[in-house]
This record gives sequence, C-alpha cells and structure tokens, in this order.
Amino acid sequence: MLRRLPLALPLSPSRRLVRGVALTVIGGGIVSLLALAIWFRFTQGRRLLVSITSWPGNEYLYLAEQRQLARPFGLDLVIKQTSSLADQRQAFVRGDHNVMATTVPEAIAVCQEAPKRCPELMLVLDESLGADRLIGRSGLSAPAQLVGQRVGLERTVLAEYLLLRSFAGQPIRLEDLQLRFDGPVALVRALQAGDLDAIVTYAPHDTPLRTDPRFRELFSSRRVPGEIVDVIAVAPEFARTRRRDLQALVRTWWAAQAYARQRRREAVEVMAQRQQITSDQFRESERGLRYPDASQQRLLLASDGPVARSIERLAQLMRQAGRLEAGAPLPRPTTAFLEAP
Repeated sequence: MLRRLPLALPLSPSRRLVRGVALTVIGGGIVSLLALAIWFRFTQGRRLLVSITSWPGNEYLYLAEQRQLARPFGLDLVIKQTSSLADQRQAFVRGDHNVMATTVPEAIAVCQEAPKRCPELMLVLDESLGADRLIGRSGLSAPAQLVGQRVGLERTVLAEYLLLRSFAGQPIRLEDLQLRFDGPVALVRALQAGDLDAIVTYAPHDTPLRTDPRFRELFSSRRVPGEIVDVIAVAPEFARTRRRDLQALVRTWWAAQAYARQRRREAVEVMAQRQQITSDQFRESERGLRYPDASQQRLLLASDGPVARSIERLAQLMRQAGRLEAGAPLPRPTTAFLEAP
C-alpha cells in the first residue's frame, strides 16, 4: 500500500530561520507603512482649498501656501487662483470651492444667486483705503462728467458699487453711462488704447496707470473708509463640518502676517513675483490697504459691528439699483472661527 505523503514536509532548522526572518521583515514592513501613513497624515495635514483673485491682500494666503505655514496647524493649504471676482463668485455658487477671499459686495451677490450658499464671513483680511479706484482720462475731473461716456468695469457687484458710490448720492443710474464689461487686464489696455473714457480698477492691475499723465483718479475707496473690506467667506455647510480646519486657517493668516513682518524683503519678493510686478510696485499697491490685527476681529465681525453695518448699507444701495431682491438673505459675520483649534 502506498503511503500518503504529508502535505508539507517538516522544515529544516535553516529553513525555519529563513521563514522567521521573512515574516519579521514583512511584519516590519507593515509597521513601517503604517508609521509612514501616520507621519504623512500629520505632516501633510487636512487639505483645505481657498480661492483667491489677484489682489495684494490675498497674496499673504499664497505666501502661506508657498512657505507651508499651515502645516503646524494641521492643514495642507491649497490656493486656487481665479481670473476675476465674477469668475470666483460663479464658481462658489456652483460649489466648485467652499472658501474664498473676496469682497463683501460679492458675498452679498452669492446670497442673491444661491441662497443656500449664502456665506458666513469669518475673517476680515483688509480694508481698501484707495486700492480700489475709478480712473479716467486726464480731460475729466469728476465722476459726474461720465454721463454718456464709455466706462469699463468687471461684471462684479463691487465695481458697480464703487461706480455708483462715486456719484455721492447724485440721481445717476448705471444706464446713464455707456458701460463696457471685461476682465481687469483688458480694461486697463482698453483705457490705454483710448477705447474707454474711464474704468473701475484696483491694485495691482492699475500699476501702469499710476504714473501715466494721460490718466487721473476720479474716485477711490479712500473716500468711503470702512465700506470696502475683503473677507474670507465660507459656505454654511462647510463652516458647520470643518470648524477646526477653518480655525486653523485663521491662525495661518496670522502666521503669514508675522512671517512677512520678520522677513519683509523675502515675503514681498514672493508675492510680487506671482503678481508679475516689481517689489517696489507691490509695496506701492499696499499703500491703499489697511490690515486689521487679531485684536480687532471680534469687534469687526460682531453681529452689530462695522462689517454687519456695511452689509446693510451695501444691500440697501444694491436694492435701490435693482441688483438685489428685497427678500434675499445676507451674509452673516461670525466670530466662531477666531478661537484657536
């Protein structure tokens, strides 16, 4: 009778040693992979995408991304550039991004276009004190002279607001002007070419116009202090589910400001290079901005504070201009994200 052979022959001592070493190596590899995953999780952080447009104040978020200043707070900060405020607003309405550095008028427009996406305003980045401007050909001396003239602006609520505000309560409608809509770069070129009589523009796009004798400033945000501020706006559902990350974003903003103070020349070079201007031009563009510090944020974002009052004032003007429906919700300033995570 044939003997049935065992399914596995006994291992020799040398083979047992080899197998033991192999298992140890495999086990060690698994542990190493787990350790690597944990290291990656804590060093890379939670991914947070923030949309920005070309604007001096927003460059500090880009600086934070480039110098990885969000990492100590558990964030992997990703900055997404959009070509204009209008494109940024439309992308927010569609849900392409949930956090954006924008203006209060654009945040109000989101509420009109997508009430469920009506944002919370969680941080005041800067106040425009001359960085937003109405610039016309040198033959003009006052905004009132623009009636019947060719005026260029972006399709943004901010541009319309600044234009209407420049008339200082005079009974003038946008329909009284020959409006031409385009992107910020194209508007500057059209004014330089003589195809427009005036444009609503802002830093850094107005850089080539600042020293050109063919043009002059007709109005700027310097004349309406506190009315044009830039904020971080966040979609309400995202604010509810990512509170810790948004608190970390606030801390990242302050880290970027501190970094820029301590390494001013390096920081300006980084920010100016992305805007494709010189360091001196970047410094010049910042002269029309004021950056509130951390101690001022709670007052600014209080339910009855300056930002809330500005929202009401802007909304009233937009309703009068037929740009906002009476029942549309409004953005809500909040101090919920000012606390450390």
